[in-house]
Amino acid sequence: MPVNSTVLFDLPQKEVASLLVERIRRSLSTSIVTGFATPGGLAAIAAPIKAQARHLDCLVVGAATYPAFEALEELISAGVPADRLYVHLGHTAPTGWPKKPFVRFHPMLHSKVYYMELSNSEACAFIGSHNVTAFALTGLNGEAAVMLEGPASSPEFEKVRRHIATARDQAVSYTPALKEAYAWWSREFIDGLKSEIGLPQNWTTIRTILIFAQAETGCKLRSGDQLYFEIPAGIEQIENLRTEVHLFLFRTLPADPWEALSIASSADARYTCRTLGAENRQGNREVVANWRIEQRSTPILRQVPSGIYRPTMSNGMQQVRAEVEVATIAPYEYRFERERSGWDPEFSDEQVYPSEDMLDQVALVEARGSERSGRGWRLVKGLVPRLGSAVERDQAALELAAPESGSFLLVSLRRRETNQTKRRMGEY
Repeated sequence: MPVNSTVLFDLPQKEVASLLVERIRRSLSTSIVTGFATPGGLAAIAAPIKAQARHLDCLVVGAATYPAFEALEELISAGVPADRLYVHLGHTAPTGWPKKPFVRFHPMLHSKVYYMELSNSEACAFIGSHNVTAFALTGLNGEAAVMLEGPASSPEFEKVRRHIATARDQAVSYTPALKEAYAWWSREFIDGLKSEIGLPQNWTTIRTILIFAQAETGCKLRSGDQLYFEIPAGIEQIENLRTEVHLFLFRTLPADPWEALSIASSADARYTCRTLGAENRQGNREVVANWRIEQRSTPILRQVPSGIYRPTMSNGMQQVRAEVEVATIAPYEYRFERERSGWDPEFSDEQVYPSEDMLDQVALVEARGSERSGRGWRLVKGLVPRLGSAVERDQAALELAAPESGSFLLVSLRRRETNQTKRRMGEY
């Protein structure tokens, strides 16, 4: 008799708790391996386990919250033999550093297997992504799984049993007195993962003018050469701080500023310049300059053979002169807004709810969302800057020199070097 498979992810949000509860209730033996457990997830499947406490052959947990470990003790109080519960502590490596003696972000148990042996020598297994959490089991997470049903003697189920046995053999028996240690170990992993997320902290709040321009054939700037260009009037902190100007030259200008930023390191020529002065009022009728940026949709670098340029001042612009320092630019990542204190979700109208038969379980508060206001969990369709974030005094002018404007003459508010030495394994 073949093993039948049922696909359980016709939707990413698929409630499986009721299927599991029904199979566990009918089982003669149940084994569960999960990467993570919460009290809400254990509550979702606890009733049939407690009703037939000795039918739980093993429960192997990779990581869990402290309240989840307390929930394991509730299973013991209900009659589940303590030697059927296990904690898989994963693998780590010593670092040799006294302050951080082991690698916190480490390989861990990530399996999600629910295996039930039924009457008439039948078996059922759920193999997928569902941890023992309320979000996963009640259809709030995006999950995927396949349910296998058929003779327990089938080769497929023998492989499932071997996987469970191996996970159990690698684990340690759950000891109630060590639940604080187990929860601490889980937190260490999560803290290590936070370090892996790697949000850069080395931003420097400094204004940088970026110019992406098409260069005439044979253009080669030298140290000490002076460059003339214009940026939107009203942008401040140009003259007083001797702002750096990063000039990127291309034979063919990229399609838009975003593409230019993404390939800046591969520009045909790159120059670091320093501003000499800015005129934000009536403008100069004559300026000393060896080079100028011709202002149009495609900026072009042109030589000023005489060294004296007589500009025609454009409305709403200010004149800037800069001096070439070196024919290179350190690799930077640029940002065009202030550092954000946070981001807020942008909601769509789509909502998900835990299944109705789970709503009455007090332990499932983690799955209820904004139940008090009568709404479910809403799909997030984007992230937007947190309302109330501070803006620059010259924000309106800066928006004319941001990539969204389509301009190839930009003013960055923050930057960071991107050639940072990579951290060695275990350094976090």
